[in-house]
Amino acid sequence: MKKRIIIYPNRIKGFAILIIFAVINSSAFAQKASLIKSIKSDTILKKEAIINKKKKNTLIEFNGNDGPFIINDSLLYVVDEANHLKITTVFDKDSIPVEVSNLNKTEFFVSLASGYDIPDSEYELPEKIVAISDIEGNFNAFSSFLYSNKIIDKNYDWIFGEGHLVLNGDFVDRGKNVTQVLWLIYKLDQQAKAQNGQVHFILGNHEILNFYGDYRYNNGKYIKAAQVISNKNNNEEALRFLYSENSEIGKWLATKNVIEKIGDYIFTHAGLSPDILKYDLNIKDINKLVRKNYNNLVKIEDKTERFLYSSDGPFWYRGLAREKLKSQELDEILEEFKAKKIIIGHTPVDSISSKYEGKLINIDVHHGQQMFSGKTYGLLIENCEEFIIDDTNKIKALNKD
Repeated sequence: MKKRIIIYPNRIKGFAILIIFAVINSSAFAQKASLIKSIKSDTILKKEAIINKKKKNTLIEFNGNDGPFIINDSLLYVVDEANHLKITTVFDKDSIPVEVSNLNKTEFFVSLASGYDIPDSEYELPEKIVAISDIEGNFNAFSSFLYSNKIIDKNYDWIFGEGHLVLNGDFVDRGKNVTQVLWLIYKLDQQAKAQNGQVHFILGNHEILNFYGDYRYNNGKYIKAAQVISNKNNNEEALRFLYSENSEIGKWLATKNVIEKIGDYIFTHAGLSPDILKYDLNIKDINKLVRKNYNNLVKIEDKTERFLYSSDGPFWYRGLAREKLKSQELDEILEEFKAKKIIIGHTPVDSISSKYEGKLINIDVHHGQQMFSGKTYGLLIENCEEFIIDDTNKIKALNKD
């Protein structure tokens, strides 16, 4: 294995800096400036659930590269490799470096968007859809999967053209590169639109948990960052600040949906309960009602909104994944939303698989921890056919049950 160090002089807003790139092996991506898992326990989103189920024995300290955390459009916080927190008010918003905490010392660059629009809830079926779920801060798996399937190039830029990428929830928590995963999604979200493509970031229960400060599944370094940046000692309040509209990532995440329909496919993180039919909701209604409570989760009084945030809601419900429904019940749900299939994550399975005669597809698997491991899997939908794809560019037809 050869190691090559190249030093490039660069200049940002009058300040001379040195950018050091380490090329460790051929699987690492080139860099340039440019525009994990266990079974999850269910929790109804109530304040007492936060208070009574705190995660214990978490080491709360910085642990390698992290950030950037951008607060109030003017403060940029980063944690360097030596675990030093650095703050600056002077930074180039068109080329912000993101350093990953991995062996390859990966780095990519993002540009801040001028604003954020609420995405549509329904879309026409594109020529290609690639979907992946439950990455949980695993940058190595996520980035190598995207690269192998020609969604990004070696500079982490979108090359999927008019294709659609669906991220079916739980891309945060547990892992050690949560902010880096989020910034990569943020970057691709902008670039895809410029090419008439689309990134669909469907929020899962773990994104929702972070909105209201449930830190039980956070790596300790994120609790530490939240405390320092927010100047709050209370872990719950600190994490809530980090995902609030005070932060760039928080503002962006707060626009995202929890369910979308693309062609005849419904994408939602956990599943749909037969009880949802009692509330006479369409997909846009569900997103609107859930979104209004992202930053108000302990004050839900409306009956419909409480249902959507309960263990029977679309980002918690496991009954569908566990085949608790009769085939007729699933048919009634699909008919109500004028769909033919539903794609979920949330409940881990050994391999991407279908149930209910192909009407349900579960894509939550235990992804590999290394780049190009051959153990990270997603779903390709092309010409109305479904295929399993991995992070080594292998492809096989999805077997119907």
